[in-house]
Amino acid sequence: MSPAATFLAFYSRASLAGRDSPAVRITPGYAEVTDSSCGRHFATMEAAYRRSGGIASDGDVALMLRPCSDQPLSRLARWIAARDVVSFECRATTWLPLFQFDGAAPSVLPPVTAVIRELTDVFDDWELAAWFALPNAWLRGRTPVELLAGHPSAVREAARADRFIARG
Repeated sequence: MSPAATFLAFYSRASLAGRDSPAVRITPGYAEVTDSSCGRHFATMEAAYRRSGGIASDGDVALMLRPCSDQPLSRLARWIAARDVVSFECRATTWLPLFQFDGAAPSVLPPVTAVIRELTDVFDDWELAAWFALPNAWLRGRTPVELLAGHPSAVREAARADRFIARG
């Protein structure tokens, strides 16, 4: 199942998951999101992140970084390559959810990077982006994005539990 198909399957079942049930397993990606399916899946991802600030293209994020960095493209490229940020590609553009950036001094919020580190070995970019945006049973049906600022340790524990499940 492709990451985007897994995302949609998880998204549609997430509201059905019981509060005390373990999270629905997100299977690591076996196929890339195709260009023809990208638009449909992108719209779903965009809607999922709308309440937490939305998403922006890599070019827009680089512009956001310009006031505090001499090399904003290099800085952003390093974050993406190291998987220090949540990002996913669609139609030759890299997209980044904005919840993960500190607006005062455009940088990545440390709790985000800590949670990403828990999941990078088991989730591809689309699955990682979906994980942050979807209701999580370990978080009593709340999304990791909603709880990250106030309860970073709970989100990190949910990530550890889902990593354990994803590894089988």
